[in-house]
Amino acid sequence: MKEINSEACIERFQIEYRLRLEAKTMKAYIYSLTIFFEFVKVEPTRVSKKDIRNWLLYLSESGYKTSTICSYLIALKTFFKFCLEENYLNKNPAKEIPYPKREDKMPAYLSNGQMALFRKLVKGNVMERALIEVLFATGVRRGELMAMKKKDINWEEKSIFISDGKGKKERIVPFSRNCAVYLSAYLESRIDDLPYVFVNSRLKRPLYGQIINTRFQYYSSQLGFRVTPHMLRHTFATHLVKMGMPYEMVQKLLGHDNPKTTQIYTRFFDEFQKEEYDQWM
Repeated sequence: MKEINSEACIERFQIEYRLRLEAKTMKAYIYSLTIFFEFVKVEPTRVSKKDIRNWLLYLSESGYKTSTICSYLIALKTFFKFCLEENYLNKNPAKEIPYPKREDKMPAYLSNGQMALFRKLVKGNVMERALIEVLFATGVRRGELMAMKKKDINWEEKSIFISDGKGKKERIVPFSRNCAVYLSAYLESRIDDLPYVFVNSRLKRPLYGQIINTRFQYYSSQLGFRVTPHMLRHTFATHLVKMGMPYEMVQKLLGHDNPKTTQIYTRFFDEFQKEEYDQWM
């Protein structure tokens, strides 16, 4: 077993996993590992299950959300798996640590009426209407939207190739005729030659996350209810489930690796069936 301090070990981990993880995910992992080792104050070779359990308990008692604690534990499990592979450890101390039970929350989505109000709010703004229609019609993530390029659009098939998906996964997502109308109008209004589908108002760079967040905060304040890009992704998924699409197909369109991530939407199908039943009774 090799001896190595936490700083050097984290650096080695970052080098080895830089091509396996997205930059954003790697940054989150490094932060998780940094605060963990600041808490336990021992080197990787000395970390025990008790150390990890104590840290998780500390996070819980400090008011951290269950989802955040789970994310931190995922980082630890990945890191110590790497340490085992590199022969820094004889046993992975995080392997058998269970994830804290997540709160079983239903995804927040917009009703048909709320979507109608949302569309009315951005009426006349060709870029914002196109952005909303793409998010709603494809279910893409915010990051995928920002990375989307004009060459990825297949107008004949009405589909978009997502080359920079979560976990570096590729997939093809279809879009509706309604979406095609607004997306085409927006692209035709552009006078720049940037390759990205969505660019900022000055047409000098691709649209970035903070601008999108700021706009959605404005939408929320004007509408009187919360809207986010990810909420449109949930709306896309619940709409497909309501229409009866098998969840395996929904999983593929959303780009989920784990079927369990998609299965939460199937609960909506039971609710929608109950609503239809109640209408007839």
